[in-house]
Amino acid sequence: MPVRAVALKEEGTHPPSEGVLARFAEVRSVRSLKDLEKVKEERPDIVLMDVRMPQVDGKEVVEVLRQTRPAPVLVLFDSKMQPATLLKHLNSLGTPKTTRHGRSRSLSQVVRLLGVSQEVLSRILNVSARTAHRWLKGTRPRRTRELERLLEIVALLEQTLPNDEAIRSYLCHTNPALQGEKPIDLLIRREFDRVSADLRAVQEGVYI
Repeated sequence: MPVRAVALKEEGTHPPSEGVLARFAEVRSVRSLKDLEKVKEERPDIVLMDVRMPQVDGKEVVEVLRQTRPAPVLVLFDSKMQPATLLKHLNSLGTPKTTRHGRSRSLSQVVRLLGVSQEVLSRILNVSARTAHRWLKGTRPRRTRELERLLEIVALLEQTLPNDEAIRSYLCHTNPALQGEKPIDLLIRREFDRVSADLRAVQEGVYI
């Protein structure tokens, strides 16, 4: 079963961090201990909790959540922490939505993940349609620069976005941060750096 995480924050505190947390957990505003009852009933696997919630005592939060069996793992963080630093710490925990697959994928798996045709793949990799077909049928592909860059992008997509559907949606929709272009069109033109920079900006909480 997938790991389920909930992040507790006092309403209105440090919005940039809230955007980062949303990629790892369901963010819940906490105004009083009563708000914890619903969280406790949902029995999350991990609870991320702000250590600076003036209206809620952190020790009381822990006591309430301890009533859940099995007790969730509690991770404390500082509400004044910079988003990029917070993201780095969360990544180090191995919390949900970081990496969903193994280190490498076959080319046919990459095609299914990206939702592209053989023709589009050949354009991204700058090879003939016949070569792309042979590679997809099992012939070991040459480790070209384009293939290496594509695999790097795939790894970034998996680290940044929550599931395969979100990856395909990201690729096929216009992106204001990319001057209104679709990431898949940039890949077809082999502008890998622009897509890579956009994904890293998302990871670092530059925008949500």
